[in-house]
Amino acid sequence: MSRTGVDSRRLARATGLDTDRLTDPAGWVEGRLGMDLLDRAADTVGDPLFGARFGRDHQPGRQGLFDYLFLTADSLKAAFDTAIRYISVVATGGAYGWAQGDSGAVVERTLPGGPRFPHAESYALSWHLTMARHATGRPIRPAHLGLVQPAPAPKRRHALAEILGADDVDFGCPATTITLTRRDLDLPLLGADPLLAAMLRRHADGRRLPAESWPDRVRAFLADGFADRPVTLDTAARHLAVSPRMMQQHLREAGTNWRAEVEAARDSQAVDLLRNSPLPVRAIATRLGYSDDRAFRRAFHRRHDCGPDAYRRGTTA
Repeated sequence: MSRTGVDSRRLARATGLDTDRLTDPAGWVEGRLGMDLLDRAADTVGDPLFGARFGRDHQPGRQGLFDYLFLTADSLKAAFDTAIRYISVVATGGAYGWAQGDSGAVVERTLPGGPRFPHAESYALSWHLTMARHATGRPIRPAHLGLVQPAPAPKRRHALAEILGADDVDFGCPATTITLTRRDLDLPLLGADPLLAAMLRRHADGRRLPAESWPDRVRAFLADGFADRPVTLDTAARHLAVSPRMMQQHLREAGTNWRAEVEAARDSQAVDLLRNSPLPVRAIATRLGYSDDRAFRRAFHRRHDCGPDAYRRGTTA
């Protein structure tokens, strides 16, 4: 970042980021702090396209282990697989994975903070494309790019598309995406080295941050209660910095789903309130987000074979 005329250490201190991590090839950065750092740098130099330029000018290898994990994979598809698996080596927060698109495979990256950090989003796209072009030695052009940030003025939009090397760019999307053709994904990498890649993966396995499971993340969100806030798939996904589709996919892979988690959370909180509070059933139903106490009674009876009043009497007898 110092190559852009930015005092990265001063900005890091302003964001609360440990400055040693900026020069540590094995260091990682908490997601929101790293994104805040990029936005502050953009403000400092007064460049509305700073994030995209910074990613375009990235020198492969500067991110240490993470870059070399990408560069030593067998193919571009394997490189993205590796980046998705080992993202926590360099950053925390958000989500990262594959999705299916109409014109190819889609790399979906959801960043904490969404459109509030446009430079971080532009950098993420630009970094991926810079690494893909360097690793393959080919002028990779994505079939489509999707950005969460709102569309800029036409002139700036054109300049951003030119920096990213893309013809089809959409704004206001639910997640940050890169659509690549199957043909490009099958390209071999110039630095492919199976033995070195295996050694790097073993090393990275010891450095990855322990990931909280997706069911645990959803349960933590639901544990904050259902009163005074909308609790929907969309609001939960937004809170967890992931698209609703990807969140459902993560839950499905863990053997559960959004509806089951909501019902379990409501039931757990209902049992606690019936046991430990004097609240009437109608008030509990409202607190748990049911449309009325009859809906609550039906849901409770399905799980306990008795109504909430009978359950309360049984626990206090």
